[in-house]
Amino acid sequence: MRVSSTVPPRYRQHTLVAYLAARFTYWDAARWQALIAAGQVWLNGAPAHAGSPVAPGDVVACELPDLTPTQAIAVDVLYADETLLAVNKPGGVRVHAHGRFVVDSLIHYLRHRHAPPYPDATLVHRLDAGTSGVLLLARGAAAAAALGAQFSSQTVEKAYLAVVHGIPAHDAGTIDLPLGPAPGSRLRYRQAVVRGDEGKTAVTHYRLVRRLGAQHALLALQPRTGRTHQLRVHLAAIGYPIVGDALYTMDDDAFLAWTAARTPTPAMHDMRRQALHCWQIRCRHPVGERPFTFTAPLPPDITALVERLQSNSCDS
Repeated sequence: MRVSSTVPPRYRQHTLVAYLAARFTYWDAARWQALIAAGQVWLNGAPAHAGSPVAPGDVVACELPDLTPTQAIAVDVLYADETLLAVNKPGGVRVHAHGRFVVDSLIHYLRHRHAPPYPDATLVHRLDAGTSGVLLLARGAAAAAALGAQFSSQTVEKAYLAVVHGIPAHDAGTIDLPLGPAPGSRLRYRQAVVRGDEGKTAVTHYRLVRRLGAQHALLALQPRTGRTHQLRVHLAAIGYPIVGDALYTMDDDAFLAWTAARTPTPAMHDMRRQALHCWQIRCRHPVGERPFTFTAPLPPDITALVERLQSNSCDS
């Protein structure tokens, strides 16, 4: 299986073997070095050496032996034509082929394992691994550029549903809080409300859909910007974190301890991921700009969570 990657800026002082071992952790440095020595790695199209320095923008290609998937992935295709693909991503599946998640990723599944395969499927936006729902992919470079422009100009409309701890005081509102990497956190992926020059504008509209007893609610969410973990951080910041969201209901130490066991805590109500679902996306077709609306119903785990919380409230 031939795979390639473009070197990001943070690896500018790495050798080729160090870059591969640091970024693609499913193999250690010794195994990457053996693959390089076997002539199965190329740097910018030329045969590579383990000690060769890499620079941002370099393209590294590898001929990998077939990797065995460890995760069963089932993806509903909502729509497919020659330039556009819309799927219903299950929760717990990573979108990108990254690190040790090369074959256990949505993009690898669609390109290589789905029947029929979509070898030209290209990601134009993302959903967090624990978030389910509608995901759009382009087919071909021109379609990717056209769809990417819609996301960049914020003309794509996305709507989410989330089960949260607590019930907002108002039935609808807007969260306007700047976001950025969490200062002082040991987790590089943790985000937080960040004031000043480091924070980026982030706006989320919310609406109460249903009270789930006295302690939980189902909310409809519409992000007006697309920051990392935006909905999760915004809701946690105003006191209504998403049920099952370990990252934003725990501090660093507790979260790292939880990741070792992956056992739901009582506060997670048997959820093994955040109860967040992208139920609708509105966009224009990359060819001809015809308007499209794609929807995906709540998945079984969130539906069961809603039913449990409603049942518990009736019993109390």
